[in-house]
Amino acid sequence: MTKVPDRFLGYAFCVGDLLLELDTDFFIQNADGAVKNTLGIDTSGAEPINFLDLLTDRGRSLIESAAKTLTGANRLGPFTVSIGRQGGTKEQFAIFMAKLPTATDRIYVVLSRPYRLGVSGKSETSQKKTDEKKQEFYERLEALFEGNPEAQDQMLVTVLEAGAGQALSGEQRQEIEKYLRTYSVGGNHAAQLADDKFAFVHEKPGPEGAVADFAGELEKVTGLSVQAATIDAAEATLSQKDSLRALVFSLQNFARENEGFGVGEIATNCRTMIGETTERVKAFRQVLEDGAFSLVFQPIVHLKRGTVHHFEALTRFELPPMIKTQWEMIRFAEDVGLIDDFDYAVVGRAISKIRELLRKGGAPGIAVNLSGRSLSNPEFLLELMSVLRGNEDLKRYLSLEITESAKIHDLDALGHVLEDIREIGFKVYLDDFGAGAAGFQYLKKLKVDALKIDGAYIRNALEDREDRAFLRSMVTLCKDLGIVTVGEWVETRAHAELLTGMGVDYGQGYFFGKPSANFLVKKSDEG
Repeated sequence: MTKVPDRFLGYAFCVGDLLLELDTDFFIQNADGAVKNTLGIDTSGAEPINFLDLLTDRGRSLIESAAKTLTGANRLGPFTVSIGRQGGTKEQFAIFMAKLPTATDRIYVVLSRPYRLGVSGKSETSQKKTDEKKQEFYERLEALFEGNPEAQDQMLVTVLEAGAGQALSGEQRQEIEKYLRTYSVGGNHAAQLADDKFAFVHEKPGPEGAVADFAGELEKVTGLSVQAATIDAAEATLSQKDSLRALVFSLQNFARENEGFGVGEIATNCRTMIGETTERVKAFRQVLEDGAFSLVFQPIVHLKRGTVHHFEALTRFELPPMIKTQWEMIRFAEDVGLIDDFDYAVVGRAISKIRELLRKGGAPGIAVNLSGRSLSNPEFLLELMSVLRGNEDLKRYLSLEITESAKIHDLDALGHVLEDIREIGFKVYLDDFGAGAAGFQYLKKLKVDALKIDGAYIRNALEDREDRAFLRSMVTLCKDLGIVTVGEWVETRAHAELLTGMGVDYGQGYFFGKPSANFLVKKSDEG
């Protein structure tokens, strides 16, 4: 066997334990490092050793598939496989693979023990929830492409739908995700977006290469029917922030089980979808720049006394033509990552309103909604805390409601943020308790002054025994924890009397007053 030049060895051993040179049939041509002690094989003998014979069935499939995508202009890895001689103990290694542009008849493999790369041999992805992995994937997309034309020119984004509507087992989903991570940039730009939907970022083939048939290869590995569509990052101009946000929005829609769209629509309409979404982003940004929104106020009333405690500030937009409802506007802002800009603008508007009313003689308390996603943004937090500290004299008048429409991913981090806000003296409410992902674990992690019980439990509580049981359990728990409760969607006197009897402290709904620009409250004999 010929000696590999020192410069290649030095480069390889910066990250690896072993360097193997394979021919295109995977026979080991050169091996450097403690090969015998590590892999239990002797490459100095006359009998050639095939690298595939050292792998498990899964590892063999991955290596064979990966080799088909090597062009001399791309690299793969790290991905983890088990390696060792037949009949012996196999050890897990993280693998990097590449061909050299000048020697495409050779495959170079660097093997590194996982701990050297700061990872364990166990699957990191299987230990995380899909929503967490999905959010990480979107964040990595932004970090990879934003303001980076070079990455844009070199990368592709591929989405896949596996199983053709069949239910995938947890093991199958993990297998698909492992496979896609194998080919993804840096081994960490792949994620499961829904039960049967996936996405990953990978390098473009060289000038003469063709995009690999990932769907076909994945079908061989898993036995599942797979559809795929590939987005050219350069054509989608992903280095531009608004276009990147538009792609993330499209992927979020792709991931939505009931209202999303399929791979076929991405394949045929991707450029149109991204273009239209980019226009929506620009329209929303213009709304913020022009201040083209107003605040209306809905009363929160003490149920026993019948007196107004404070008002919730709700936004009303001058909607651009492509956005139909107020809720769609908020949800769109969350999905494309503009909600923090909007939340900051609303806080500023509410503070201005309070100061205006104080100059006129007096102001009611006003609660402002903040998205959990905004509170996960370090830059937003710095700005928010600066504003709150600069307006500490308004702590009697301004409170914050944490909304759950954008799912909160890091409850521990958010808990520390809320502690800081409350320490300054501002009260914090948790909105829509019991809806979506908001569960009792929120109360364990987040110390709040009050929570608002989701109206879905209240609307039918007069007729539904189960809803009443849930309401009682929530109220009892909050009383034990010393947390004030607010019931939403109080539409009739009967609703108000039911909540009062259960011990709910405050009520909000049309029975007390609709959102109004003038702080209106219904008279007690109305309703």
